[in-house]
Amino acid sequence: MPLLRKKPFVPVDLPPDLKADEEVFLNVLTKEIFRDYEEYFRRSILCNSLVWSCEYTGRSNLTLSEALQSEADAAEHLRKMPVVLQQAICFIIHKNEIASLTVFVDEVLSFYRTRFLIGETVEIASTDKGSSRKSGIVTDIMVNPDTAFQHPNQIVYKCSVEGTSDQVSVTGNKLCRAKTFLTRERVKLLAKCSAKKVSTDPPLYAVKPDFVTKLRLDDENFNIPYLSDFGKSVPKVNNKRKNRDGDDEEKKKSRKLKKKLENGDAFKADEEAKEPRISAEERRKQIELQKARRKRERQEERENQKKMQAAEQLFQKEWTKPREDLLLTDSQDLPDIAPVRTALPVSLFGEVIQVSEFFHLFGVHVDLEEEFPYGVQIGALEKSLINNKQEGMFGDLVNFLLKLVFALQEEEDEEEEKLAQRYNFTYVSPKLDLSQVTMLPSVTWHTAVETKEDESLPWMGAAQARYWSDYYLGTPLHKLQLDSYTVTEVLRLYFLGAGGRANGANYYGRWRFNHRGMYSDHDDPCVELRKRDPSLLRMLTISNIFDLPPASKLTILTTLINVVLTFAQFREIIEEAIDGSRDAKKEWKSFGSEIHKKEKSTDCDSALIPLL
Repeated sequence: MPLLRKKPFVPVDLPPDLKADEEVFLNVLTKEIFRDYEEYFRRSILCNSLVWSCEYTGRSNLTLSEALQSEADAAEHLRKMPVVLQQAICFIIHKNEIASLTVFVDEVLSFYRTRFLIGETVEIASTDKGSSRKSGIVTDIMVNPDTAFQHPNQIVYKCSVEGTSDQVSVTGNKLCRAKTFLTRERVKLLAKCSAKKVSTDPPLYAVKPDFVTKLRLDDENFNIPYLSDFGKSVPKVNNKRKNRDGDDEEKKKSRKLKKKLENGDAFKADEEAKEPRISAEERRKQIELQKARRKRERQEERENQKKMQAAEQLFQKEWTKPREDLLLTDSQDLPDIAPVRTALPVSLFGEVIQVSEFFHLFGVHVDLEEEFPYGVQIGALEKSLINNKQEGMFGDLVNFLLKLVFALQEEEDEEEEKLAQRYNFTYVSPKLDLSQVTMLPSVTWHTAVETKEDESLPWMGAAQARYWSDYYLGTPLHKLQLDSYTVTEVLRLYFLGAGGRANGANYYGRWRFNHRGMYSDHDDPCVELRKRDPSLLRMLTISNIFDLPPASKLTILTTLINVVLTFAQFREIIEEAIDGSRDAKKEWKSFGSEIHKKEKSTDCDSALIPLL
């Protein structure tokens, strides 16, 4: 049972008047029964507290379940040791007075490492060269009863070879057991499990009664022949090889002297090489000279180190100074850059990268994976820009961007209306009265775009295009169906209607001005497109977007991307990313300064060490 606060745990006894049909509280770990819930709750808290320790391994700060698991693991580990070894080790504790388990473990390991027991499985070394070991079981032990101490290698063991009926008699040095059977960990674990302290002054250990019964230690027939040798040291055996001729010490000395006489020159050289004895005063002078030399070497080393540090600081100071490129002496030519080879003209490569980079950075915020699971790849985008097929990435991107622009515009219109209602502003809808569409001057789209004499003409033409679908189709432009047949006309009307929202002395436009960076209709990228490239709008009146050249297709994509980036939602995303980058730079600088301070303090400490 685990120990509670390093002391044995005593469970609560069963109530004497317990009835068979009475409702009680059972603690599964301690097998205790409580009538009162408070007592049961306190015992549960105690079981889950870190006040228990394993009785076998000594591990502490455990819960009761962990301590029980530790004892179960220890018992399982101990079960792998042969019963014969357990019986022999416990028999020594039972028949001797053991004062320290640590010393006992060391003595048992040294005692049984070269001795074997009856019934133990061993490996027998074969006398034939090249043959492998044989497995067998020790059946008898033969010792000389007349000797006071039996050397382990002189004990004769009779073994039966497994698989045969042969009986062999070998000495202890011809046998060995498995290395995992007798280890320090298992012997120590067995000693802790089987022994208990019965006396403290003097300390004395004895085998627990349950182990005495289990291992039959009191059986009269159980005996270990060489048990009397336990605790005695093994006498050292002279392993030096004896002289084959049986020469005594005098002959050895005479032979050495003869060799010296034969090698007389070498003997004289050795005598002359011996240093003459010096007096204590000379020895003291030599020691002082050596100390002065070492002190001088340390001083020179410190001076050299200071010079190196000064040179390094000067180099760092010169290195950090800004210098003109033409004054640099180690300048090298830039490596040859491999040109990017694409199917598109080189002048359009930057716009392709711009489109791909936008969807790479903002794809998470616009749910790009729903429409493009594999993302916008440059190869597929190039292929769709070159081909005139309707089924391609270009058409899907235009539809996706138009839907995104319409959705963002609706969200901002709702925010403007809510804010106007909150502060009681007079809100005028950005929509014109449908009757005003017919009242506008009959100007063509191109005249509205290209005329510069009257500034109101472009706005009136844009407003007429913006609300053309409301008047003639009865449906707002952003609610029209988008597919490969209608996307060209919807895109053309959107480009022409950009900057044509109703204006005047009302609240409309203030929200955009505040939340989109002083934004006005003149900042719309589509308005800039109409001024910069009016030929693109003419081409949209007579053909569809799929027949346009790659440059015009890229112009449409980049214009729609720039429109998306003007909305307040994306401006906030960009500002948050800039703030995060600025904070990361500050954190990196502070981290670098801390490392520099630590290195500087370490250098100062190392420089002070020789002075101490």
